[in-house]
Amino acid sequence: MTRRTGARSPEGAPAEDLMAGWTTSLALWCAAAFLVLGALVVTGAMRSWDGQTLGALRPGDAWGPWQVRLSPWMSRLAPDRMYAVLAMTSLATSAWRRSWWPAIFAAGLGGASMALTLLAKFAFQRPDPHGYVTPTGGSYPSGHVVALLVALAGSLLLTAPRVPWWLWTPVVAAAGLMTAALLVSAAHWPSDVLGGTLLAVAVVSAASRVPVRRWACRRRPAGGVPPPQRRKDSRRGATTSAS
Repeated sequence: MTRRTGARSPEGAPAEDLMAGWTTSLALWCAAAFLVLGALVVTGAMRSWDGQTLGALRPGDAWGPWQVRLSPWMSRLAPDRMYAVLAMTSLATSAWRRSWWPAIFAAGLGGASMALTLLAKFAFQRPDPHGYVTPTGGSYPSGHVVALLVALAGSLLLTAPRVPWWLWTPVVAAAGLMTAALLVSAAHWPSDVLGGTLLAVAVVSAASRVPVRRWACRRRPAGGVPPPQRRKDSRRGATTSAS
């Protein structure tokens, strides 16, 4: 009688298929919503809503207590720092798992998000609330929001194949803090922040389904022999098969 090891339960496959389908749908819907919102931005359909929202958050473009309290978070959670967090997390994970796949996954995720953000900024060329277009492109989408969400979510995706829901709460809290800082400081239009969120969720959702991410979550055993086989060999004196 042959003993079966590592067999998957029949109930597990439908759940994994459902999760894969849901994640893929989320990526597609967010990508489509990002493009639709971009079209509304270009046509000026968002101008009234953006102006009214910023006017309520920063009346008269004045600098008050909320601006003093929240604006420093734009530099504390700046894109270069966020991508540095992703890089350090991936390198530490690569060292722990004795594999380069975590670093490769993080490099691909960070590079794709930066390239898409810059491409969109140059394509839309939207002035910020003060009428300025930076040399790195327009205001839509917010690069601060994209970098923060991609870096923190990407770091979580390296922890395990399935991330518990409660681990996403710090990511949501950090995104809320960045959103508040950008809007009360009038550094971005509200639709810029929404566009950055949609783009980041689309990129992260798509990245969670690529094979590289599954490889990045595996730990390479020492000596190249899988742990179950090693235990079986030591217990049975390296016999051939269980019976």
